[in-house]
Amino acid sequence: MEYTDKRLPPNRTRNKGKNNKFSCQDEIYISFTLSALVNGYNWHQIKIQQPMRFIKFLVPVLILSVGIGSFAYFKSTREEPEPLSSKSRAPMVSVEPVEIVTATPMIRLFGTVETPSFGLLTAAIEADVTEVRVLEGDSVSQGEEIIILDDADIFLELLQRRAELAEIEAQIESEKIQLQTDRSALKTEKELLSLIRRSVQRAEKLAQSQAGSEATLDEALQNVQRQLLAIILRQQSIDDYPSRQLQLQARKQKAEANLSRTERDLARTRVTAPFSGRIAEVMVSQGERVSRGGQLAKIYDASRLELRTQVPSSFVPALQKAIDSVVQVTAVSKDNGESIDLVFHRLSALVEKGQGGVDAFFRAINGGLPALGTTLSVWVNLPQKDNVVLVSPDALYDQSKVYVVNQGVLESRRIEPVGELVDGNGQSLILLNGDSFSEGDLVMISRLPQAISGLTVDVKE
Repeated sequence: MEYTDKRLPPNRTRNKGKNNKFSCQDEIYISFTLSALVNGYNWHQIKIQQPMRFIKFLVPVLILSVGIGSFAYFKSTREEPEPLSSKSRAPMVSVEPVEIVTATPMIRLFGTVETPSFGLLTAAIEADVTEVRVLEGDSVSQGEEIIILDDADIFLELLQRRAELAEIEAQIESEKIQLQTDRSALKTEKELLSLIRRSVQRAEKLAQSQAGSEATLDEALQNVQRQLLAIILRQQSIDDYPSRQLQLQARKQKAEANLSRTERDLARTRVTAPFSGRIAEVMVSQGERVSRGGQLAKIYDASRLELRTQVPSSFVPALQKAIDSVVQVTAVSKDNGESIDLVFHRLSALVEKGQGGVDAFFRAINGGLPALGTTLSVWVNLPQKDNVVLVSPDALYDQSKVYVVNQGVLESRRIEPVGELVDGNGQSLILLNGDSFSEGDLVMISRLPQAISGLTVDVKE
């Protein structure tokens, strides 16, 4: 059988490069050979041209075919491995038995040192600062001079006020003398009126006898009227004396008030401590000009320092009950390693918007609080409480629940914290209301990220 490719002319080759040794006929023979192998042609019936080239090509093809066949055979006959069995183990947890006891709860709070006696010293007059005798942090006694202001201007004003008062007092004395003069003059004026009236009588007699003229009589009558007017004016001056005295007394009081104010302003040029305490801040320096009401310094009473803390709302009823029952609530704080004994004093009457509790005030028993504004941590001893349970802090989840192990299964319990307690080893324990527990319950104290009610656990021995 002879196969020829009718698509190409005989002996025409396809050159694919300098080193390409296959001709177009070789490619045709190879394709035909593969087709013959697949379709079962008799090999001996195929006429192969150029046999050596064909054999060189056929050997790799046979090797590849054997490899593919072997791979397919081994793959189809391999044994499937048994899947690994995953057996999950229950987590191991630690527990502690519940014991219902009577204990004194403690709560840890943070507060700031404050004082109700805090003074802001201001200038009473406009003046220059001539001397500053204290520095920030100095301790001063009540009445001690702190800042000195220039008193030259206020001293001149004081002299003016004294002169005004002296002038009014002189007017008052002058009015008293004028009253005496008016009274004496009134008596004389009345006597003179009598004399003038007698002269009128004589003039009338002369006029009737035609010994005197009418003009003389008229003049005499005019003199009577003038004298009457003088008496009326003198009497009015006497009657008006009390009113004038009241006016002068009012002016005198006003002058005295101005004088007192000026004297007080003069005294205020020497700024003194209103109470014994410490200087919190000095706000002026020597030579500085201050206006009336200008801030000079800040001072606070070191003997009335107190610690202000914010108590969570859940603990406020216990403190309020202690106040109503007149039960002393103590606390302990530390500053630079030294213990400070405190006693609860009062609760704030105002809750600011956004606060999570009520402010409580503690005072040092021995007056040992540090400087104003210091932040301290304090342990407050609340009144003794019955039916409480002590657990480790690790037992709490979300600060609202614990897990009790019941027959190897976790069971969630809602809790109500009532405080803390520090044992003899210095370890902090949480006190819970015992209403949610029974004696001997096993509380889990391990931390499990996947903790949930119904989870199976193994308890460590």
